Amino acid sequence: MSLDTALVQAKRSRDSFGSLPSSPSTSVPSSPTKKKHKKSKYANAPSSFAHSPLSNGINDSAPRPSSSSTPSSPTRKLLPSSSSHEAGGAAFAWIRDALKAVDPRILESRTALPITSGKQAIIDAVRSNDTVVILGETGSGKTTQIPQFLFEAGFASRQPVQMIGVTQPRRVAATSLARRVAVEMGQPDPAVLPNVKGKARTAAGGLVGYSIRFEDRTTRNTRVKFMTDGMVLREMIGDISPAQSSSPATTPPTSVLRSNLLLKYSVLIIDEAHERTLRTDQVLGLAKRIQRERKALRQSWIARGKPANEAEITELKIIVMSATLDANRFADFFATPSTALKANGTVADARALAAANTKQEVPILYVKGRQHDVAMFHTEEPAQEWTDAALRTVLQIHVSRPPGDILVFMTGQDEIDTLARALELYSSELPAWAEAESKPTPMSLMIAPLYAALGPSASLKVFGPTPPRTRKVVLATNIAETSITIPGIVFVVDCGLAKEKVYTPGTAVETLQVQEISQSAARQRAGRAGRERAGECYRLYTQKAFEALPLAGTPEIVRTDLAAAVLQLCAMGQDPYTFDWLDTPDPEGLQESVLQLIQLGALDIHTPPPNKEAKGDKASARLVLTGIGMKMAMLPVSPAYSRSLIAAAARGPTVARQVRDLIAVLSSDRSILVEPTDQEKREEANRAKATFVHPSGDHATLLCVLYAYLAEADKVAMLTKTRSQGSAERKVVEKEAREQLKAWCQNHYVHQKAVKNVLHIRNQLRNICRQQKLGCDDDHPSTTTTAEVSSDDSDSDAESEVDRDGLFVTRKVMASEEKGEEDESFVGMRQSLLEGRIANAALKQPSAPNTYKRITSAAGAGSTFKIHPSSTLHPSKMARERASRPTDAILFEELVFTTQTFARTVSIIEPAWLQELATRK
Repeated sequence: MSLDTALVQAKRSRDSFGSLPSSPSTSVPSSPTKKKHKKSKYANAPSSFAHSPLSNGINDSAPRPSSSSTPSSPTRKLLPSSSSHEAGGAAFAWIRDALKAVDPRILESRTALPITSGKQAIIDAVRSNDTVVILGETGSGKTTQIPQFLFEAGFASRQPVQMIGVTQPRRVAATSLARRVAVEMGQPDPAVLPNVKGKARTAAGGLVGYSIRFEDRTTRNTRVKFMTDGMVLREMIGDISPAQSSSPATTPPTSVLRSNLLLKYSVLIIDEAHERTLRTDQVLGLAKRIQRERKALRQSWIARGKPANEAEITELKIIVMSATLDANRFADFFATPSTALKANGTVADARALAAANTKQEVPILYVKGRQHDVAMFHTEEPAQEWTDAALRTVLQIHVSRPPGDILVFMTGQDEIDTLARALELYSSELPAWAEAESKPTPMSLMIAPLYAALGPSASLKVFGPTPPRTRKVVLATNIAETSITIPGIVFVVDCGLAKEKVYTPGTAVETLQVQEISQSAARQRAGRAGRERAGECYRLYTQKAFEALPLAGTPEIVRTDLAAAVLQLCAMGQDPYTFDWLDTPDPEGLQESVLQLIQLGALDIHTPPPNKEAKGDKASARLVLTGIGMKMAMLPVSPAYSRSLIAAAARGPTVARQVRDLIAVLSSDRSILVEPTDQEKREEANRAKATFVHPSGDHATLLCVLYAYLAEADKVAMLTKTRSQGSAERKVVEKEAREQLKAWCQNHYVHQKAVKNVLHIRNQLRNICRQQKLGCDDDHPSTTTTAEVSSDDSDSDAESEVDRDGLFVTRKVMASEEKGEEDESFVGMRQSLLEGRIANAALKQPSAPNTYKRITSAAGAGSTFKIHPSSTLHPSKMARERASRPTDAILFEELVFTTQTFARTVSIIEPAWLQELATRK
């Protein structure tokens, strides 16, 4: 479809966004709404939108916090002369020295942020209280500035090492925020630090670092650490012993040494708490327990007549930050005593624990954001195809509105990639269109995707400055609602939808579904348009549809699988039934998760013998973590994957490697296979992928793709080694090798960047499996390839990353890696997967063709599904290949809802395997 056709359709369509004016000064139909509004400078908005102003980013009907909670303006001091953590000016010398290199222009920009006026009030509140809740509007600067305020005030120390930890729900937010704060503090970019552990971890590095799954960018110098909430949960499991003292008199009780107290942190900032992810809720409950326990231990120390400044355990300060009006909920939660504490030490400890675990005062500080007026526009009719509507809206804004970048909220990576390709296509036609219509040539369009699978460097396009005579269009998921700030955004296009995982008790299967957002989320999205100047928000839904949205989102804890959370809590000695949840989980869902873990062998039920002396008392059963369960909890993957890894190791090192490699593939955010949208290219891609297809299904096919890539990379490396002589010639040969490997990926529709990310995850899993004694046949450290060491989420361009790191593979791939292809059936791998995913096994239904039902499903409507068309086991593909593989029993990774329910990533299993597992259980 040409650009002219697209514009004509946009003009004629009832749900379009109006015709394209030649320039912002031309006459355009005014807003059709009949309500009287104050005259707006956005009078030339698209005609199908109803217009309403959004003052200061908050709807007039929305409640506002009391003005009494606003911090007072402080007496500004960059570095105070004393601190409760490190007293005396000398103690701050290292802080002053560390911040000498800060660019004065950056200091000026920090001073301009709204939160700066409340700096001293925030510091004083944190010093005076155990917990502080900060309600900060979008654009206030709370996430980047508060960690720096506390660092400058001395809350991070060198001896003993204590950090300021900042948790984020998403990886992209954690990495981008860490890099921004590093710049503001004059520190090196943490993304370029070596991603290694142990003795290889260099002591060099800046004060700011980050930690996300499969990637640790911190050093011994790190004092401000950004991390995902999942990573701090892993630290709570692994942090089992505080720093030891040489003096027995100062050693905490044995019970303390078994606790998980986050002793490396003096302050824990829980950011974006309003998103209410399951992991955030876990962190809130566990942080509350840790805070009370550390306070009790310190008070116990002082009660025994010991000097307070010699206590090895300091109190933990907690800051809960939210961007929505739910601050009272968090304040009330931390004000009440923790239900997860038990007095299991000395009498003095028990008394101190009781004294520490009492009701406390939790102040709420409100920080006003830097927000300009935002003009709101709704469609007059519901958009039938919102992706098409988004495309037309962006084009409409681009050729008719003043300069300013555009932020488009979309549901996921696939939709973003589709719209990005369409915008690239139409933007290339804009100059010719403008010339034919005798209109001024519009600015260039720069398309910048933003979703979880992108690494730090890949997202630099989003956060970097927009080139001259260019309009940036950021296509983002809901990550851009509150977690991060994108400079230059003036226009927001909101589809009103988001993808969420939904877990229905009784099915034991989680599905990814497109859901309507809440009014709170819609306001957050609109507020992104008014950060730097007055902006505009175009909602691809009606005003009536907005008013019908729920006021707030549903906490993840009531709509997701709880198995991983239950396993982690049990590993930390917590009872999931009595845990201090912010919202109590659904009893049926919690019970199903416990039963699932019992079935996997991770938990057992222990009933103590009845106490004969205590008449009338009944012995209470409790959950006990098994040895397998502890090993599962130590692996940074889902319980299903961790159980499969353990089962694979029992079948030998080759099967263990196959399952480990497959988990690396499945854990990546992006498929290693390119799925073209164009029909002709899709057919070409199917023919290219046919060389990888394994008769057992999709799991083995994915492994075949990975091993084929490694074999090709090895071939390229060997050719380079034999041809290159001098350094100059080597560079030429290496460039040819890169192009050869890149061409191989393009010809076979293999996503090279995704494969490199898989190799990075694979290397991390190899190290973890080695630590957990899960032997694989490539365990020796020398088997690590250059590809795995250099591949990480930060890679943004294949050519530049190889220029920096050299060839992808610089050694002969060991014969053990090729053994994965010798086992042509991959029986052991599939059996191991089944042990971890028994609930995802299904049998073909004789009553309906090509229809399956899970073996654990109860009878009823909606319990059947079909194989997704993308699977190698889809009936149409098997018919085309004239395959006669038996598909009476299958194993799948996930169920998705589109026009009907489909199973994705499917493999054939033998019914006898199910019988064997049932007998073993």
